[in-house]
Amino acid sequence: MPPLNLEVVVADHCNITCRQCNHASPIMKKWNATVQETERTLGLLAEVYHCKKLRLLGGEPLLNPNIVTMIKIAKSSGIGDTVQLTTNGMLLDRLPDEGWANLDEIEVSLYEISKLSEANIDALRHKGEQFGTKVNVSRYPNFRMTFSSQKAESTALVEDIWTACKMANVWGCHSVRNGRLYRCPQSIYVPDFTGGQLEEEGFEITSSPTLQDDLLRFLNAPGPLKSCAHCVGSCGKQFEQIGLNRSAWKADLDVPFAEMVDFELLERSKIKMQFIDDCRKPVGRKRKVQRFLQKVRAIWAG
Repeated sequence: MPPLNLEVVVADHCNITCRQCNHASPIMKKWNATVQETERTLGLLAEVYHCKKLRLLGGEPLLNPNIVTMIKIAKSSGIGDTVQLTTNGMLLDRLPDEGWANLDEIEVSLYEISKLSEANIDALRHKGEQFGTKVNVSRYPNFRMTFSSQKAESTALVEDIWTACKMANVWGCHSVRNGRLYRCPQSIYVPDFTGGQLEEEGFEITSSPTLQDDLLRFLNAPGPLKSCAHCVGSCGKQFEQIGLNRSAWKADLDVPFAEMVDFELLERSKIKMQFIDDCRKPVGRKRKVQRFLQKVRAIWAG
């Protein structure tokens, strides 16, 4: 799978606690990527790797106190055709102008528990226009189940989920965290909530002269991953997005693996991989039309 998106995790923690967050932020300790490690990792990776979009995310990336420097490092690395910040938007008013100026895109994910107002969203769009930064806004009224702390009993089911997983086979979602590259973001976090049952699955990025060949072998190795036995990929059951506290979040994972799977979606995804159902509802066109109509009415009224 060509690397369409490279996700660079710059913070594990978040300012909200979404049920079944696929980066497990509600139970992760506070952690921020360092400037030195990020610069070293992206500098080495840039010699052998290129993607369509490099995405800075978390957790909530704006909790990293060096986020502006991280943005500039990502931009200067040349790894991605575009550099995007993915955020829940609640802290975007803290991002200095220098950060806005060095971003090609900002992806704002709206959740019921984040409660950004229409005025907030309009202000963000206006700021994006000011700096030539595209602001995409998507609402997520629903999430899908992702993790189970109970290991899957059926190896055949795990193989089916791997085959149908859009993270692995359609979206090309590679992830970088703390000097290692992962074939999907979920594989970073499974070892943390399974009590050490799984070993580290990331690829260490070094200055080895065989880095490109070694990385290709890692990315092209057959699946499923070991972490797939605790992750239902892109075929989890859908539910209304809510927040859970830390203890409730972890307890929520203690469900038999098979009970989390949307088997109808799984079968459909195996046949039609390009079918997309990621719970995303883009926001923007309707408001643009409304603003246009308001201007027209104002002109006629005048």
